[in-house]
Amino acid sequence: MHSVILKNDAVGDLIHSLKAINNITQSDANKKVTIFLSKLSQNFSFLVKKPRVDIKILNYNLSIIEKIRLIFFLAKKDIQNVYILSPKNFYYFLPLIFRKKNFYAICIDNLNNYKRPNLFLRKFLFKYEINDRGKIFRRDSTIKLQDNLTSSINKKKFTFDLKITKSEIQKRHFPANYIFFHYKKKIFTELNWKYTELEILLNELSTFCGNIILTKDVGNDDNNFLFKKNFNSYDFKKREYINNDKNILFLDNIVGMDLFSVIKYSKKVVAFHGMMTSIGFILNKPVLDLFHCKINTWNDYQRYRNSFYEFKPKYRGYDFIIPRKNINKTIKKLKFSLSDDR
Repeated sequence: MHSVILKNDAVGDLIHSLKAINNITQSDANKKVTIFLSKLSQNFSFLVKKPRVDIKILNYNLSIIEKIRLIFFLAKKDIQNVYILSPKNFYYFLPLIFRKKNFYAICIDNLNNYKRPNLFLRKFLFKYEINDRGKIFRRDSTIKLQDNLTSSINKKKFTFDLKITKSEIQKRHFPANYIFFHYKKKIFTELNWKYTELEILLNELSTFCGNIILTKDVGNDDNNFLFKKNFNSYDFKKREYINNDKNILFLDNIVGMDLFSVIKYSKKVVAFHGMMTSIGFILNKPVLDLFHCKINTWNDYQRYRNSFYEFKPKYRGYDFIIPRKNINKTIKKLKFSLSDDR
């Protein structure tokens, strides 16, 4: 049996689908599985690469050409099951075209009777789970919903065990004991935090662990120069190490397996909610999630509450704080959260 998984979205979303993807790829019934990932998560395809698995890459937002190619691909006779794990509108029209194939899907309900797909299109789905964002009380996470959708085809317990050893670069240049911190320029701007606030934050983290490894979103900006000037640094693209005799190591242009390895060997992950906290979760690392919220209306509150329930990990090592524009108030929360790590 040939099954297809549609999962072309961000890295954090991919991580929260790993259990469901494992259910599908480990099923004895599947001789072959094709997984469609996005270019955003292409460097992390090793997370789902297994025997019998073929990986194809699409844009996050499909072009007309990609939609046509996907239709032709699904027309193959040996494809029996299709799993819609990325709830994109186009995908829900595919069961209308391929009536003899089984479509499993995550559907979305929201306020004002919003439904994706609508009730008519849901009739053509073989099985589906509803992510009800309109609920104001606690509900199942996306991990649980996707597991419910796929667990019946595989009874084997899922354990994520990515065997990554330290690279020679890590052994030579990285501290043995460190906190991992990820800088997001967009959120720093929204909080009106500058380099001064970053220094205060990193200095506070240093009191809990002597060494910090710092990363930022991939791409060149003024911070690349600033961080390389003020901290030790290693550029994964240039393979260049700069020693400024600091306890903070900035890693530039780090992606994929290298990023996973750095997080795996950290003492704790401190990062704004997203990809880095998700990686920390799947590696079962202690995580302090800086859950940034911009709440001006009831809809804003509902959206952030939904996001929290959808993606909040459930394990002992996870904690979160909501950062404030006042850095001192954030530090006070951070101290309280990190005090258990001493």
